[in-house]
Amino acid sequence: MKQISLVLAVVFLIVAVLYWTGHFIPAGVHVKHGIVSVILALLCLVWYRFQAAAPAR
Repeated sequence: MKQISLVLAVVFLIVAVLYWTGHFIPAGVHVKHGIVSVILALLCLVWYRFQAAAPAR
């Protein structure tokens, strides 16, 4: 599960950059969508942190 959270964080950061640069055709630049993508990436990193701190069973 830890790998999934890191992959999702990277994907959301890439999506945020693409939204901010306007590469989603024909959508154009969407600042709010980029902000939401960054927030989702940060939440994925928090998820990773909680997974890393969980005791092994």
